[in-house]
Amino acid sequence: MNRSLPRTATALAIGLVVSLTTAASPASSHTVAWHNVSPAASDGCVLFDVETAGGATWAVGMRSDATTRPFAPIAMRWTGSTWEAPPQPAEHGRLDDVAVGAPDEVWAVGTRNELAGEDGWDHGRALLQHWDGSAWREAVLPFPEDATYTSLSAVDVAADGSVWVYGGYAGTGGEYVTVLFRGDARGGGDWTLLPAETALTWVSELKAGPGGVAYAIGDGVSRFDGTTWTEQRLPSALDGALFDGIEVRAANDIWAVGHLPDELLWRRPVIVHFDGRVWRTVRTPAETGQLYDVTFDGAGRPVVVGETQNSEVNPSGSYVLTLNPRGILSRSEEPPGAGYLYSATTDSAGRVWAVGGAAGAEAGTSPSAYAGIRG
Repeated sequence: MNRSLPRTATALAIGLVVSLTTAASPASSHTVAWHNVSPAASDGCVLFDVETAGGATWAVGMRSDATTRPFAPIAMRWTGSTWEAPPQPAEHGRLDDVAVGAPDEVWAVGTRNELAGEDGWDHGRALLQHWDGSAWREAVLPFPEDATYTSLSAVDVAADGSVWVYGGYAGTGGEYVTVLFRGDARGGGDWTLLPAETALTWVSELKAGPGGVAYAIGDGVSRFDGTTWTEQRLPSALDGALFDGIEVRAANDIWAVGHLPDELLWRRPVIVHFDGRVWRTVRTPAETGQLYDVTFDGAGRPVVVGETQNSEVNPSGSYVLTLNPRGILSRSEEPPGAGYLYSATTDSAGRVWAVGGAAGAEAGTSPSAYAGIRG
């Protein structure tokens, strides 16, 4: 997941208030414990995405220190008690998004960097890699031969095992061309080029669903019906909103989270929900916060993670919204040791995982990687 770079939310519709309140079981009236399971010896590291499926949990990001210039990609697998980081196919670069279809079917996208003579590092190019159960190997996408400045921002594995990868490149005339690739189930290596005109300026995350339907988010929300993309009509009060996380629970239960630039608060947290007919704004606290991801715990309650750069809101920088006893999303939990939180997912046991950077960030840079388990 690519995090977006640096108005008041409308009130929650009555029907949505009812559904949220209904989803809140008695357990929502007290704080659920978070456990810090951050990887050891991760100074200079940050984790951008975490996903889990089939008992396999992976987190990806980058490491930055005197030996990695500019960065080194990292992918960590949870063993049940600790994190292990298998060797990477790229020595320099970063990983931004990971998708887990099965323990031996994991995909990650990011950027590979190499030295460009005495002038320093190159602009970087697209990096797609695949974990087959024993090792990471780089995969090659069929970009046009004359494509330059290739990039990838999102990857997902659909229920049928097909792999979806979104990115772009600079054409011969210097224009930016978006691309969407779909790979055969089980990573067969045969890639199909699909329409990529999402009507969005950029895409931070992609979710592929049954029947070839997919959703993309970035500076809006767009839906792919298998043939064409249609930008979704969001509430007018959210004009200018930027989205970083999406959860497709059903065709009539879709959530997207992000932020809206605000003159007073800098960035205000934003959540929208689709009920099968229209997108509505979900009420969030009127305070400085930026949301990066949303997941649902084992009881079906939303857990939204992000960051705040207002020390009066939370000096650690972490920002977590969960349901309070009235069924309203509020800041009622603070994972110990967490700083900025960039991603969250839920495993088969109903535990919520969140990753990002540890508390104590200076100048926007986290001192080490953070990982936490809720429940």
